[in-house]
Amino acid sequence: MWSPHAPEGARTTRAAGLTSHWPALTIEAVAAAAGVGKSTIYRWWPNKEALVADALAEVFRADDIPDLGDTHAELRYAVDMTIDNYANEDIAASLPALAAGLLPHPELMSRFREAFLFRKRENIAVALRRAVGRGDLPDDLDTDLVQDIWAGTILYRRLMTGSPLDADLAEHLVRLVTDTPTHRDGGATRAAARTPEPVRP
Repeated sequence: MWSPHAPEGARTTRAAGLTSHWPALTIEAVAAAAGVGKSTIYRWWPNKEALVADALAEVFRADDIPDLGDTHAELRYAVDMTIDNYANEDIAASLPALAAGLLPHPELMSRFREAFLFRKRENIAVALRRAVGRGDLPDDLDTDLVQDIWAGTILYRRLMTGSPLDADLAEHLVRLVTDTPTHRDGGATRAAARTPEPVRP
């Protein structure tokens, strides 16, 4: 969060639906909706990008992935959470413009990523590493790339193609990962391929 001590501006921004109109959002509008002066808003947030990022972070799910003893079920939980996040109207409408607005400000972008992304990504990475430990996924699995593929696919469908974000998509995204041969299986397969057939008399 940009300011855990001053959530009112973020809550007001979200409740008033202002995050979905981010490009036209003004601090004056937020202050009026919250019933406070602009100086109160600026006391906690340096600009509207920081305020909207805080508002979105409050609705962005970043659940711990429970240890269910079942890799497929755990990854499906992670994918469903990702779909819920990017199907959210406020997030889908605001995120691209917000990210573009923050790019010229590296410090704000860093704070935005910390508030908005890092906890969710680490929680999913924990589940992926747990699956590696079980031998269900390859030892060299790139947990960042897996999440980039999931989130990129979901966000592209949400913003560009309008394709369904449904249970079929969730299953396909999980199986993109779980259907990858593990090192153990792949190594055995390669070893078998290299073993010459015995010469029969």
